[in-house]
Amino acid sequence: FQCGKTPEVDGVDGIIQAYRQTFSSGLVMSGPTVITEVLRTGAAFAVSSQEAAMAEGKQKYTTLLILTDGAVSDVAATARGINEIKNAPLSIVIVGIGSADFGAMQFLDDNASDIDIAQFVEFNAHKHDSGSLTNATLQEIPTQLESYFQRHGIMPNPPIQVEEEEIVVEAEEEEIDLTIDFGADGNNMSVSSGGVYVPPGAY
Repeated sequence: FQCGKTPEVDGVDGIIQAYRQTFSSGLVMSGPTVITEVLRTGAAFAVSSQEAAMAEGKQKYTTLLILTDGAVSDVAATARGINEIKNAPLSIVIVGIGSADFGAMQFLDDNASDIDIAQFVEFNAHKHDSGSLTNATLQEIPTQLESYFQRHGIMPNPPIQVEEEEIVVEAEEEEIDLTIDFGADGNNMSVSSGGVYVPPGAY
């Protein structure tokens, strides 16, 4: 589903505001964890975006980031979903947040398709090292992007020549702390800097 009033937002602050608007509407998070429709929608968006870009002589590739506090309810169905969209110009990064058993999620990373487009990262394994988290989430994307364009015989466009006067330096955005904290019982989740609060039993 669309999170927020508009289908697209600008920057991290836009993402946070979209989540605030959604949860203030009374939405309650709950199981089961099913992402197959999200995968199909993401793939359709990636394909249409690339087609529109190529019509203008440009190129486009999409990364779908999924944050989840639980393992998917049907691993086999999710694996089939990933296999169905393996030829889309798309990389999928799934980040597991919290203390749930994410053992089945690694299967999606390793065995979902003969063409690797999915990467699973367990947040707790990197929560004390932002550099490690960044590396883990982005590690496979360059290879996946290159593989897609090679498989489809798409050569890179010529480098864009930018004149010095065309370079605009924008004001630096305020740094936002996205630390996620869980209560001792695992039921309370909060995002710092005024983020989302999910009450006990909501998921």
